[in-house]
Amino acid sequence: MTTTELRVVPRPRRVDQTGESVPFDAPLVINSTGAVPAAVVSLFDELLERETNEPPVRAGEEETGESPDVRLALEDRPSDAFDDPEGYVIETDGETDTVTIRAETADGLRHGCQTFVTGIAVRDRDGDERDRWAFPACEVHDWPETSWRGFMLDPARGFLSVEHVKRRIDQAARAKLNRLHLHLLDDEGYALESEAYPELNRDSDGTALPAYSPDDVAELVDYAARRGIEIVPEVDVPAHATHVLETYPELRCTVDDGEPADRTMCIGSSETVEFVETLLDEVVDRFPFSFDVVHVGGDEWEMHGHSWDECADCREKMAKDGSETVTEHFYAFVRHLHGFLDERDRRTMMWNDQIDISESPDLPRDVLIQFWRVAAPGRGPIEGCSLERFLEEGFDVVNSYVHAAYVRGWISEEYMLGWAPRRRPSVPEGRESQVRGGELLAWEPSDEETRRYFERALPSAIPIFADRLWNPGAIDDRETFSRTVARHALGPYVPAEFDVYGELGGLILPTNWKRSGQGPPAHANRALADRSPREAATDYESAIETLSTLRESNETVYPETATAYVDSLEWLREVADREGRGILDRP
Repeated sequence: MTTTELRVVPRPRRVDQTGESVPFDAPLVINSTGAVPAAVVSLFDELLERETNEPPVRAGEEETGESPDVRLALEDRPSDAFDDPEGYVIETDGETDTVTIRAETADGLRHGCQTFVTGIAVRDRDGDERDRWAFPACEVHDWPETSWRGFMLDPARGFLSVEHVKRRIDQAARAKLNRLHLHLLDDEGYALESEAYPELNRDSDGTALPAYSPDDVAELVDYAARRGIEIVPEVDVPAHATHVLETYPELRCTVDDGEPADRTMCIGSSETVEFVETLLDEVVDRFPFSFDVVHVGGDEWEMHGHSWDECADCREKMAKDGSETVTEHFYAFVRHLHGFLDERDRRTMMWNDQIDISESPDLPRDVLIQFWRVAAPGRGPIEGCSLERFLEEGFDVVNSYVHAAYVRGWISEEYMLGWAPRRRPSVPEGRESQVRGGELLAWEPSDEETRRYFERALPSAIPIFADRLWNPGAIDDRETFSRTVARHALGPYVPAEFDVYGELGGLILPTNWKRSGQGPPAHANRALADRSPREAATDYESAIETLSTLRESNETVYPETATAYVDSLEWLREVADREGRGILDRP
């Protein structure tokens, strides 16, 4: 990245650049007004140290005598250009070589700090002397288009250590995301320690399964909050219940003839209601009221199969409630959970696919809908269903449409770069504000080898998706954007014109989760482009050397990302050497 152009992701809404830069010598000196929270200043310290490999100095600290390079300030109204609590302003002063970051809130100030940190560039390297840095001389007025900018992790299927989740939180905050959705319960297990149902944290043979303790949750909540991210816990019911029903078979339906469904709970029995309420109570207790949303799942029970029609308890409950269909039976269950959470000052969130929105559903309109798609045949209601209908019925929606948001298996680069949460699927005019934003979904496979895909895919998918939530403007210069994402993912020591995604064949790496075996770690044909295999192999080798040098010199913000890209490039080099062509080309 050049020292005179501000290239950051998400792209700021308004930038006026002079073509000059503001120089700094290491270590950078920072200063803040008394109103700036200490947590924001200390976070800025950490971000700068990670980026530059040297801790900054605080102006005014004892015996430093330093004037600041960067000033942080909280102001009642930092800009007339916007009125948004997450907005910020960055101004540079060429006479004093000072950058000022102003905002009305701590969230806005954190976003401004992330822009500064990902926007600085190395301007000079003098042997063993300290690096010299620069920030483009400019004025930035920036604010987000949407308020819900989320990212989902799935520790229920493939448990993620606390340190791993922290790294993902860092990557999300770096891209100005502000929600972390934790999918905690699924067929494979429950990722939260349960005091009431300890057997949930054991396998069928009694082996302990990994789960987050109360201390782990408190650590993650604090870590995320310090970075402006609020955690949304999900207990997915009543389907995706294989582990629950194996552990607590009394939660199955009561069926006289044949076997009850083994992946969907009975929702007519008091035992199931007590079980779910108890889990939700534990969740509410662990995740404090700093954020008020709890996700109850509610997806795919038609696809997974249920026994509600044959169940004596469900039939009795349906008669009592006046439910004529299993869909109405499901709505009654959701209404009960909604009331339970409402009493605890929590808002209910759920997936959309089992709601027949072709008609007006008997559900509270303050249920927050996570839209991922209209159900496929045999998987739920289809005719007359759409995102538009949820909005017309008065629901607020978080857009997680599969072709833009499902990292493993559905997203494509072309679709994602052109997507916007208030445009695809279509949104009726005047209802844009009901689309609160969007959420990127990283459904974690239980297979460890398959999970390596995320180390390759998320470093680019996160900032691209974040850009589409923050800035509705079109991405016109794909090559510049690709290099900007490389700088974002790897750090400021990346050479200005280095485009690792050009070598890998695209910003979004292939998933192929619907194929058997492991998918390719890069786009072989697209990476080859117009080059001969020998020319491409030479370029791959050069990119490998660049990444390896950065990693070995501790000059990449996430060494795991550099390693994942090296592995992908080595695979491409092997393909070029072995095949003399792109792997899918004909001889």
